[in-house]
Amino acid sequence: MLPLVSIFMFVRNGAPSIRRAVDSVLNQTHSNIEFIVQDAASTDGTLEILKSYGDRIKLISEPDAGAHEGLWRGLVRCTGIFVGSCLADEELLPDAVERAVRVFQDNPDIGAITGDAVITDIEGNTTGSWTSGPFNLVDYLTVAYSPYFVSSFFRQSALREIGLRTEGWGALSIEFELWCRLATRSRVKYVPGAFGKYASHPGQLSNTSRDVLIHVRGRMSYISRLCAPGGFFDDRPLLRTLFIWGHARAFCNHAMIFDRVEMAQDEYKIMMEALAEHPPVLLDGIPYDADYEYRSAARVAWNLTGKKLPRVFGYFLGLPAGEATQPEFERRLVERRYLGNGHWPTVLKCLSLAKPTPRDAAELHFPPAPDHNLKARLYVEMARCYEAKGLLPQALESWRFAAIASGIYVPEDQNLRADRQHGWADAKS
Repeated sequence: MLPLVSIFMFVRNGAPSIRRAVDSVLNQTHSNIEFIVQDAASTDGTLEILKSYGDRIKLISEPDAGAHEGLWRGLVRCTGIFVGSCLADEELLPDAVERAVRVFQDNPDIGAITGDAVITDIEGNTTGSWTSGPFNLVDYLTVAYSPYFVSSFFRQSALREIGLRTEGWGALSIEFELWCRLATRSRVKYVPGAFGKYASHPGQLSNTSRDVLIHVRGRMSYISRLCAPGGFFDDRPLLRTLFIWGHARAFCNHAMIFDRVEMAQDEYKIMMEALAEHPPVLLDGIPYDADYEYRSAARVAWNLTGKKLPRVFGYFLGLPAGEATQPEFERRLVERRYLGNGHWPTVLKCLSLAKPTPRDAAELHFPPAPDHNLKARLYVEMARCYEAKGLLPQALESWRFAAIASGIYVPEDQNLRADRQHGWADAKS
């Protein structure tokens, strides 16, 4: 007998596209499917469409507090050996479940799989494709990589092992916590090829301010738990800071793409509040904050020029003498937003002529994304955390990521050779 697979959907007012989504689940080549639908008391005709399918779907319609609660209610209702999802604006490819089951059966040690996706608009028209690449926790937490839920499937036993029904979960970011828990206790396997269609449009959940801000707060809370003493990353403040800045950069830029300026500003505020809860963190001796790029350039300028600056030049520039010279020298360059090469002409011109650059209070500032060398350091820390937990296969994979990022190892697999600093995945229009 074919194994039972649960596909769940949580929805509120998805009438324009939900029939296409439901049909994609019910028409799978794998016939033994339990289709769980959690409706949030829709008022646009969604409920009537769902009821028209009769007992082919297991439907509950009740008010909820948001998408996070709908996801949780749908997920915990699933009873199948394997679990997947399909939202109202998405579609599963016809053989997605069949292929997922085959992968799980061939790999009994994995807890989840994730694959690629076809990108569509709200009407289901293809607008691009997304090649995900291998999953790892550091890339997920810096938002350099995000698996598509519609192209992901889970082993029910792995969900139980990460405490789906027995442990307390943060109510605000279930999907995020799900991936983090799986990655710290189980294995996630990347399977090349698309399993589903993901809709990208202004009305999607990731562009709905209320749900997004709830989700962001939940993510910040869980990142703090992961990086706290005793958490998986066990008191590593640099990782926590990099994870939060990665979220700020990705979420705010996404909101700006869809012209959601106020939402981007609200997201930024939440993440800056999360950073403010902890002492400043240094990266190579420089505070890793919104001015990090300018601070780094100022430090280079000091090493190349400031140390050699004759006292008379310092006097005319109004720089203090002694130990106060370097911090004031660097402060002024940061104030003027200096990004030069550190050589005499540009440094002296900036110090003597340039006025401080006024900053718009509404402008969002980010440090640069981690380069390959910093990514390699993060992968090393991840590998050590896995080793401390006795998860040696995951530790080995992490060391491999570190070797790739540092250039020590160049794999033949083009997916692994891709530059995840620029996404690992390529959206093609």
